[in-house]
Amino acid sequence: MTQKTVLLVGATGALGDLIARELKNRGVALRLLVREKSRSKLAADLAEYAESIVDDEPGIFDGVDTVVSAVQGATGTIVDAQLAWLRAAREAGVRRFIPSDYSMNLFGLGDGDNIHSDFRREFARRAEEEKGDVELVHVLNGGFLDRGVLFGFLDAIDLEKNEANLWGDGNETMEFTTFADTAAYTAAAAVDDRAVPNFLYVAGDQLTFHGLVSETEAGLGRSLTLVQRGTMAEMDAEINRRTADQSTRMSAVPLMYWRAMLSGKGGAGELQNSRYPDIKPQSVREYAAAIAQGTAYSPYMS
Repeated sequence: MTQKTVLLVGATGALGDLIARELKNRGVALRLLVREKSRSKLAADLAEYAESIVDDEPGIFDGVDTVVSAVQGATGTIVDAQLAWLRAAREAGVRRFIPSDYSMNLFGLGDGDNIHSDFRREFARRAEEEKGDVELVHVLNGGFLDRGVLFGFLDAIDLEKNEANLWGDGNETMEFTTFADTAAYTAAAAVDDRAVPNFLYVAGDQLTFHGLVSETEAGLGRSLTLVQRGTMAEMDAEINRRTADQSTRMSAVPLMYWRAMLSGKGGAGELQNSRYPDIKPQSVREYAAAIAQGTAYSPYMS
């Protein structure tokens, strides 16, 4: 396999840093698009390894095989900026573009179900019209299996209280993947010589809520108390109540993500882990055991 050239946007973020390292391990010629004001956030070893570090210079897309985006933001970044990069990639003859999705299956949601997913679907709709011959690959990994996300931001399982918070019946299948494994699958897709599916579904585990609780308990070595927060209709009402008040609006965001997963709307299509058999993703039980041992990686917790 000839050496690939990959342009990564967003290498200063937690996931972007991991993707950069996975690409480095795969021996790519790595270009980084990093704004001047963000250069200080870039890891020194990645800066040393990178073929180039630029800020939207002419010709940055020339000779690139794949563009990988790991940026965060609202419409100005997720829609406008990513579309500008896609157009530049198309004009330069780039083969593949991986936008910054990295979530549950946001394409199963309706507009308004999750405001952050709305931005990404808007990009996807417009990108399909403008991509030309560029392969557009959406990496969909479910919820992040992480102390700061599944066991934090989403308030799915509270490790301090030993409680598991359920809305609805908990019978829908959900996907969970660590940051590290998401980065590994993204890097593998970036350098894949084969055509990659438009929607790349990958996961470290597929479980219902009840399976999530039992696997977490097995890994932690302790029991969790199930707390029934309400029905899905009551969850909808709680989200609406929070979004109606400016002071509580942001607290509705994690509930929107958790609703998308618990409702089944964000469920994946057929998993495609087998495309990359060299990646052995961490399961919920394994990650929970790492939490118990104090060795669980999380970019959002010290």
